Amino acid sequence: MKILAVSDMHGELGNVVRALDKSPADLLLCCGDWGDPDEIDEEIFTRILAHIPVLSVYGNHDDMELLSNAKNTDGSSVLLESGEVRRRDGLQLTGISGIWAKTHKEPYYITDEEVAQIAGALADAEVDVLLTHGCAIGLADAVPGGRRGGQRCFLNAFHAIAPRLYLCGHLHVPEKRVLKDGRTVVNVGYTHDGDYWTFDLNEESITAEHHRPSVDR
Repeated sequence: MKILAVSDMHGELGNVVRALDKSPADLLLCCGDWGDPDEIDEEIFTRILAHIPVLSVYGNHDDMELLSNAKNTDGSSVLLESGEVRRRDGLQLTGISGIWAKTHKEPYYITDEEVAQIAGALADAEVDVLLTHGCAIGLADAVPGGRRGGQRCFLNAFHAIAPRLYLCGHLHVPEKRVLKDGRTVVNVGYTHDGDYWTFDLNEESITAEHHRPSVDR
């Protein structure tokens, strides 16, 4: 399967359209932050859904009503509910939405306990692809200045679920890690500025390529 992955558009949905034109794929995956309600051009969003099947988690900058009601052309939901396993073309995909926080002061916060509960329920699900908005500490979570921007709860979830491909966002810095056991971890980066990734995923292998139009031209 050919997958195109985006994250953190923050309203710049035209970059998704351009990515799809340049890199045709079978499935579009999004790690959240399509944009706040006043940033989203619904006409472009609808055009994307008409062009390709989409699966997405939500981040801390999303129009939740729009994303919750969005449907693909086959009637399936665009939003991948936290812990839901969706099967597509022989692949098992799941996600965990939101960003980490100790308590639920905002609807897009998720706690350590909730992440652990979701991950525990998925431990035997044989997941191929895991999407989160927040990141696992120590895995593709570098931020400027050499610091790490991930959380341990997502790292624990990654180990419990053991996906072949793990995609995250939120930090706006593209990064890829290939672990010794062959599992691939990618922070998609900042599609607002043009970052996106393409993957060729089959039963035997994963190939990954980072794209940024300003660099590719």
